[in-house]
Amino acid sequence: MIFGYPDHPTVSAGSQLTLRVSTDAPEFRVDFCRWGDGVTFQGRSPWYVGSNVPAHLPHQDWGQPGTGLHGEELPGWPAYPFVIPPDWPSGAYIAALVEGDGRGHSVSGPDGRTLDARHARALFVVRNSGPAASILYKLPLLTYQAYNQVTPYGYDPATRRGGWCLYTLPGPEQVPVSVPATVSVRRPGGGIGGTPWDIGNFDPFDPTPRQTFAHWDAPFIAWLERNGYRADYCTDLDIHDESGPELLRRYRLLLSVGHDEYWSDAMRTHVEHFVHAGANVAFFSGNACWWRITFDDDVTFGRVNNWSDAPDPDHPENSLTGVSFRNGGERDRDNHPVSVGYRAQHTEHWVYEGTGLRDGDRFGDRPDEYLIGYECDGAHFDRGRLARGLPVRPTGADGTPESFTILGVGDVSGSGWGRGNKAATMGLHTNNGTVFTAATTDWARVLTQGTRPAVDRITRNVLDRLAGTQPL
Repeated sequence: MIFGYPDHPTVSAGSQLTLRVSTDAPEFRVDFCRWGDGVTFQGRSPWYVGSNVPAHLPHQDWGQPGTGLHGEELPGWPAYPFVIPPDWPSGAYIAALVEGDGRGHSVSGPDGRTLDARHARALFVVRNSGPAASILYKLPLLTYQAYNQVTPYGYDPATRRGGWCLYTLPGPEQVPVSVPATVSVRRPGGGIGGTPWDIGNFDPFDPTPRQTFAHWDAPFIAWLERNGYRADYCTDLDIHDESGPELLRRYRLLLSVGHDEYWSDAMRTHVEHFVHAGANVAFFSGNACWWRITFDDDVTFGRVNNWSDAPDPDHPENSLTGVSFRNGGERDRDNHPVSVGYRAQHTEHWVYEGTGLRDGDRFGDRPDEYLIGYECDGAHFDRGRLARGLPVRPTGADGTPESFTILGVGDVSGSGWGRGNKAATMGLHTNNGTVFTAATTDWARVLTQGTRPAVDRITRNVLDRLAGTQPL
């Protein structure tokens, strides 16, 4: 068995990446691959002597000495430095950890092209240090880590050892000592090479686990690069960092894709200032900016409250995204198998240019699509107008900005699920810059399966306009 993680999930080309690795094999090497329109092999390390080091607790920095549940001393995981060549392009990279037999022969594991791997993988980003692209793609690292249980290093109630995540914090009846309600970003998992808490929440259209890089982000990135959209890459931590504003200033458009649930105060502030300065954000995601999190230190975080809850009810996520999970919800396809898509309105808007859609047309609701879900967000509106077939506009009662234009409504109430107003609302608003939201986690899946031309065209319109290749 072999596990590993990067000390810092982002590194610039030409600088040093440090991986922490534990294995019961006598030796290992690292194969480095970049994910774009598929996988590209970038390089390979020499063989290193392996060390079998115990798993730490999820709230600890596993690279530092720690204390186990029973007071046992835990050594830090050993560090292996790698210099990233200066010509490696910005992107999402996979470090594939290959076990060896001690004589220079590999003995384990799938090759680096396999993204859905529950061990023997580490995800990191190479940032661009040269001329910037127009688009900055943010990987939702904090959401990955919030769900990350690092199985089979997960918590074992029989032995009272192992790990947990923010969804499975053990109580005093399960562990002999109290544990903080936090998790560390310095541990295996974090998008690849771990098992998410909701691994059994199965997507019938895509067997890769939700809350991992393979499920939403990898297909969307492949679509971007296949269609000629150049992007630079970062993680949540880069936006959270005090240098986040300096990073953002280099770009015209920030992308959030799939499931981008966990945001810190600094992330909110930096992105809101980015928009107010005239730049743009596109949320091809759902359940976005739902949990407010705080850091105990540079690497350990926990959730405090939903952004719309006390003590900050006047700063809900709507003021940034335009929408909220409070008025959308989560679909359980087994119990609610009716496919839901969008009913278009204001189809004269540039977002719909070239789609051929007219007001009242529906898209994304075929049985093989399920565009709305597995989680979706909405702006509160008068449902009486929806029932009469009239265009709807936000009431603002939930904090959605007055300038938010609802372009599509996915009414989930008829299929027996939803929260609050029970409808996803695709749309956008302006605050000097423009913020677009697709308002559903599964936009990337429908986009990349290629069954709905309207989803493809809308995505291109948003990228072309907001990244600066076409005038607003």
